[in-house]
Amino acid sequence: MKSLIIILLLVFSLNCYSQGTAGNTAAFETRDIVDMPTAGVIPKGDYAVDLVYFDGGGLAFTFNYALWRNFNIGAALSAQNFVGSGEITLQNIPAILLKYRFVNETIEVPAFAIGLSTRGAGTYSNSSNKYAVSSPGVFLALSKNFRWDLGSLATHAGFNYSFENVTDDFFINYYAGSEQSIGNRVALNVEYNAGAFEWKAGRTKGKGFLNASLRYSLGYGFTLQFQFRDLLNNFKNSDEITRYFGIEWVGKH
Repeated sequence: MKSLIIILLLVFSLNCYSQGTAGNTAAFETRDIVDMPTAGVIPKGDYAVDLVYFDGGGLAFTFNYALWRNFNIGAALSAQNFVGSGEITLQNIPAILLKYRFVNETIEVPAFAIGLSTRGAGTYSNSSNKYAVSSPGVFLALSKNFRWDLGSLATHAGFNYSFENVTDDFFINYYAGSEQSIGNRVALNVEYNAGAFEWKAGRTKGKGFLNASLRYSLGYGFTLQFQFRDLLNNFKNSDEITRYFGIEWVGKH
């Protein structure tokens, strides 16, 4: 808890700007539904920092930078036992994130993006080089935004192939999700990830992963999120819903 308070104080002392990524007045696009990528990118010259606290006192750090228009590049690193007792264990191989949106959204056409993300979710095993939930790997994502009586609704879908596949078979995973605004500063994200790679590895019940996050734009480029994960109890060794907490900050170079 002390670490979280210190990070929040440091973040608020920085020179940030604008609204966050949640709600009707969001200034930036959502780049991930919960775990899985959307076609959203940050504007050229901007950067984004994400901190996610996960189970076991873990902390995941992600940095993204918009090198060119519609092209984001980034890296991620996680640590176990960052909060609490025990030795802090760093991820031995940083994750890489690349995303290029090659079709911009219009009234008739959704946005399309391709990319690479070796960042998974949850605990990272240095011995097997795998996350608790596999990274997307190579992906194709599409996103479409709508306005209706309840506010802003974004729909997302995609296909991906993870390099954490432990079988000799080649198969494509799929995912889909939505983001519904709740007023000007809040959004509810819901995501279904088929979880094909975990199922093939024998670690799940084959239901797929249903995740949700409640996100709140603090303003000045900041967004908080509370994640509720594995709502279908897909993992074989767990029948509990896991909770993560995240902080996002978008700033200018």
